Amino acid sequence: FAVPKTRDMLQSLFNPVTPKTTFDIITLVTLSTHMVVALVLPLATRRAVLMAGFAFWRLCYNGGLGWILNWQSSRHGLVALFKRNGWLDPNRGGRVYTWLRSELEAKMGPGYSFESVPIEFNVWLLYRQLVDLVLLNDFATYFFLCSCYLGSANDTEPWHAFLRIAGGLTLLAFNLWVKVDAHRVVKDYAWYWGDFFFLVEQSLTFDGVFEMAPHPMYSIGYAGYYGGSLITGSYTIFYASLAAHMLQFLFLSLVENPHIEKTYERPPLAIQVIQKSRIRRMSAPMSDISDSARDTTASVGDACKVSIRERPTSLWHPELIVFKNFDLLRASDVLILLLLVYSVGVPLCFWWAFGHSQLVFVYSAAQCIIWVLFRTLVLGLLLRKQSTSQLITRWYIKHGGDGEEAFSSWRAVYNTATIMTYGSFGLVAMITYHWGDADFGNLILFHT
Repeated sequence: FAVPKTRDMLQSLFNPVTPKTTFDIITLVTLSTHMVVALVLPLATRRAVLMAGFAFWRLCYNGGLGWILNWQSSRHGLVALFKRNGWLDPNRGGRVYTWLRSELEAKMGPGYSFESVPIEFNVWLLYRQLVDLVLLNDFATYFFLCSCYLGSANDTEPWHAFLRIAGGLTLLAFNLWVKVDAHRVVKDYAWYWGDFFFLVEQSLTFDGVFEMAPHPMYSIGYAGYYGGSLITGSYTIFYASLAAHMLQFLFLSLVENPHIEKTYERPPLAIQVIQKSRIRRMSAPMSDISDSARDTTASVGDACKVSIRERPTSLWHPELIVFKNFDLLRASDVLILLLLVYSVGVPLCFWWAFGHSQLVFVYSAAQCIIWVLFRTLVLGLLLRKQSTSQLITRWYIKHGGDGEEAFSSWRAVYNTATIMTYGSFGLVAMITYHWGDADFGNLILFHT
């Protein structure tokens, strides 16, 4: 069926000319209630009320909407409920049918025909109004809660406050861009979980924010939480934001990801991709391969046919992942351990023994910066070259190796860079760590 165009949520809700549905009126009343609470009640009372309101609407989002979506995904429960009770059936629905139809027609406008779309679409439209109610109140309670905690920070210098507020505003602007750009890509259909109710044939280009992070609406799309925490300078807001973000990731893991895997098939594992790639290379006709690459392909194919016991030890011995699978009898593992001891352990002992904290701090900070730049820039550039031109693989084949040896060496280098990045950062943290004059309550907050 032809999917009708849906109206913009903010315009249909706040435009005084647009007809209002029952859900719209409830949403506006609840939003006004939160505003009255934030303006009228005493500070301590409105903090408690708004915190309870934020917790309620956040649980309604991740718990309530999540349960409905999981029910709909596993059993088509919501659509089955409407079918069983005949609420959208003109012969069985009665007053409920008349009311729901008028609600949908007012929400969609003159271009919408109730009879020309399936029941799944109409149920999705009703669910969408419930989503608008929950999401807008969730945002409003968080906004008003942050307003109650403005000025909570005790900045010792004016530039501390400037950096804190500037960083918070930057995160809020970034959050807004992520949401707007994500909606540009997925449209209302995916924004309101339309594929839980019906499937449409459409081609989506996942560019923009989707090239920055997986599931950007749930990961970097909540950077505004931490922007609000910075602007207010309140640990209460920070922990409320952190808890809300954790609930959002639970929603992603327990509701959305299982539905995506069930509906669109689970993406193949890395080992499956490698095996298919090997089979494709070994079965490719030699006549389709250029003369310059024929010898290389043959050598890779021969290497794939070699028995596992005849391969180099690094290919069947478990690789080192941070310190998992560490082997004192493997030279590369011992060298990584010695590098960590000399780079982190020796400066730490020097600092404890002689107390030259400034010298050790400069060394540790410089080392940390170098390792971070190496891991992000140098290895990132190599990985990009490997993706575009197979630079690392061609280098090893040119010098008598193969693709598996190149991959094994890459893993060792990346693992070493990862260990040293976090190890050098830990050294900086240990050297700069001090309790100061903070009381016990603040110490608990700092360490949490």
